Amino acid sequence: MSDSKISLLPAIAAAADSDVLPIVQGSGGSAVTRRTTLAQLRSGILADRAYHVRDFGAVGDGVTNDAPAIQAAVDAMNAAGGGVLEFGARVYRLASPIVVDSVSIIFQGAGFTEGSNTADGTWFSITTTGFTPFTFTGGGARGSAVRDIAIRQTHGAAQDASWAPTDYDFVFRVQDCLGLVEFRNVFFASINRGIWCDNSGRLNIEGLRGQVFTTGIEIDRAYDTCRIQHVHFWPFGTADDDVVRWQQQYCDAIVMRRVDGIFLDDLFVFGARSMLRFASSASGTTKKFYVGNLYSDFVLYSIWIEGNNVTGQIANATTQSEIYSGGGQPLAGSNGIRIDGNNARLQISNLRLDDSQSNAIRVNGSGNRIDLFSLRVEYYNTLNDGSAAIHLANVASGTPNVVYLGSPALLGNGNSGPFVNSGTNGYVSLGAPAGRSDRPGLQVGVDNSGLFAPSATEVAASAAGIEVLRASSSGVISLGGASGAHGLGITTPANSVNRVLISSAAASGVPSIATQGTDTNIALNLAAKGTGTVRLWTQGQVAFEAYSAGGLPRNYLRADAAAAGGTPRLSVQGLDTDAHLQLTPKGAGYVESTAPLRLATYTVSTLPSAAGFARCLVFVSDGTSNKRFAVSDGTNWRWPDGAVVS
Repeated sequence: MSDSKISLLPAIAAAADSDVLPIVQGSGGSAVTRRTTLAQLRSGILADRAYHVRDFGAVGDGVTNDAPAIQAAVDAMNAAGGGVLEFGARVYRLASPIVVDSVSIIFQGAGFTEGSNTADGTWFSITTTGFTPFTFTGGGARGSAVRDIAIRQTHGAAQDASWAPTDYDFVFRVQDCLGLVEFRNVFFASINRGIWCDNSGRLNIEGLRGQVFTTGIEIDRAYDTCRIQHVHFWPFGTADDDVVRWQQQYCDAIVMRRVDGIFLDDLFVFGARSMLRFASSASGTTKKFYVGNLYSDFVLYSIWIEGNNVTGQIANATTQSEIYSGGGQPLAGSNGIRIDGNNARLQISNLRLDDSQSNAIRVNGSGNRIDLFSLRVEYYNTLNDGSAAIHLANVASGTPNVVYLGSPALLGNGNSGPFVNSGTNGYVSLGAPAGRSDRPGLQVGVDNSGLFAPSATEVAASAAGIEVLRASSSGVISLGGASGAHGLGITTPANSVNRVLISSAAASGVPSIATQGTDTNIALNLAAKGTGTVRLWTQGQVAFEAYSAGGLPRNYLRADAAAAGGTPRLSVQGLDTDAHLQLTPKGAGYVESTAPLRLATYTVSTLPSAAGFARCLVFVSDGTSNKRFAVSDGTNWRWPDGAVVS
């Protein structure tokens, strides 16, 4: 047979696999005729070609059950080691299950037109219940994918106040794959339940849109990082009021049970009970979840944590909890974030919560901690019943709940509702480390001024690195310097009921130091240390000085004021039965009275013993002539002429 002239080859009526066929390679003068069998030619042309469901009998007319043809294609691909299964721009009705078992297959559609009904592109139509349309299972199914496909379910109930969706199973079940199955550019039109993933980590969902009625995505036992991004749930199928309001009571967009380290980003949900629901299973709860951007609208709870020990971080989140077509009224019992479990740990950097009927954040469990770095709450406490923006359950037994703020919260339109509820042992605070005087834990203005904690029972303030105030849990306060070198100290005894009140005054007023408390009569002590004196100054000079002459002060001076018509009094008080009163001028000075000096009055018979009043002068009322005054010489009382009084 010639290698260059096809015309010399013998003619044949029909080609068999063993027949030799001419193949010309090259062109012009360099053309060369080669020989090959038909089988070899077919193998070369069809090698690695994608599978197509029409090759296995799929019709795509929206009426015929194409599931058996799709399963036949899957089985053939299983024998061939997997590959790409293509779907044309048709409607494929599914009325029986399709199982991908231990083989990696990519379901590749031709795209779709978003809408409430089947349209251009590749659509799966589901009209009967009682089966799972697609199941991926077994370790060999890792790497499978669903791409560029839309799915629609029919729901025949009348759209009125009693409406409920038809109870379809999940469209996709990823079960025991132990690894990646991917969904990319998938559309759900009126789907009851979307994607279930169990014991299959590394689930990847990117570009999921549509309307779901009961559950959009549910994941359990995902022990390796999953990724969900670019999700947009909106009333594509129907925006009927009764349908969307049913969703607001019963639909959970994304449910996570035991899920480790999942990444979620660019999420939008319109009309649901919860956007992210963190539940539990026998395997545990979600740990270390990460959310980039989240926006929920017409949702009862944007973040709902039911399980215990859930931990995660959210970068940006915005929620609104209005009744759909309700004129702006909030959903009954709505909360932007609701925690019913215990010991959750959430870190949220930018959070806005709008239209919560009572509390924007409600924490019902115990031991929960939320760190909020920027919080804005609008239109809470719409019942006007005093509900707080943040409600922390009182924990009678266990660890109280706590919210730490990285910045002051911005509250608006809350009908004067408080920031946090009263009657709880939980707390909301701005947290800071203990620090020290030169580098306080909470800095104000500069790095060496602010608040710090010298010990677990004390808090202190510093200015320019110097301690200026310290207060202890025992009620001791020091001011004006480090404790021990301070200028003023305050000590509060246990069960204190009496106190000192220092009051300033307006212009022309008089500042005061006064005692206050529950007792009817409260004294005020001014005490100097050791033998120090108490001095009162005025006009820059000492006006009065009180001094105790060492040892135990048994006797002391008392000054009593008097009401109108009465007589003020200066008297000696103390433990001695008899105590004298002495007026002592300085140096050669004398004691002067600016008015007549009134003497004590006695009769001759009532004069006291002269021995106790040496050099004392008294007035004798029953004396005669010039015998009206008596002076004691220490032995007798004598008249001015020296005679003994008798």
